[in-house]
Amino acid sequence: MAAYNSKMTLKLLIDAGSNKILFAEAEKDFIDFMFSLLLLPLGSVIKLVAPQTTLGSIGKLYQSVENMNGTYLVPNLNKSTLLQPTVSALVGASPLHLTGTIATPKPKKTGYCEYCQRQVNISDCNTCPDCGFVKEVVTYMITDDLEVTPMPAISSITLINRFSLKKDVRLEEKAVIIGMKEGLALLEASLKSVTTLTDVFLNSSIKNAASSV
Repeated sequence: MAAYNSKMTLKLLIDAGSNKILFAEAEKDFIDFMFSLLLLPLGSVIKLVAPQTTLGSIGKLYQSVENMNGTYLVPNLNKSTLLQPTVSALVGASPLHLTGTIATPKPKKTGYCEYCQRQVNISDCNTCPDCGFVKEVVTYMITDDLEVTPMPAISSITLINRFSLKKDVRLEEKAVIIGMKEGLALLEASLKSVTTLTDVFLNSSIKNAASSV
């Protein structure tokens, strides 16, 4: 199983001419993290991205609960039920926990995975292969708008032509490390944009903070 809030590596393929990420190559850990975002309750998502920056009026709804006097709430209702709802235990199988609400026991040399209960070899950098959402046997492709598929078994040129209409495309490869800051940026950008990877790693201030490897 992954260490609590361990970091992940993502390989980006960039069209340098248009300053756009065509796609990224990712391993199981990053895809598990991205899929785990779908399990976050809406209240948790709003808290993470800050109500005032959320699209539409849902942020105001969140702030209304925050500011409402307890006199007007039904007895025994804790505001945290709405503002910090319980997160699915499956999120705990992701290598990065944005909510910080799921405690993960300190990894041991060997033991039982606390999520799937199988006996596994455990270290600070290993992931239980039976946890998470996708299998570990292949590399995955994730597009700029976050479409995830197994990496196709076709030539690199054919794959690049699928994403770029230009014949003189100038390509660059870059590997970035994904930690808590990048994870939060991906969550926020995914709610607002269809060019999530480009926005996070090329067009925002976080690109200067993301460590290249």
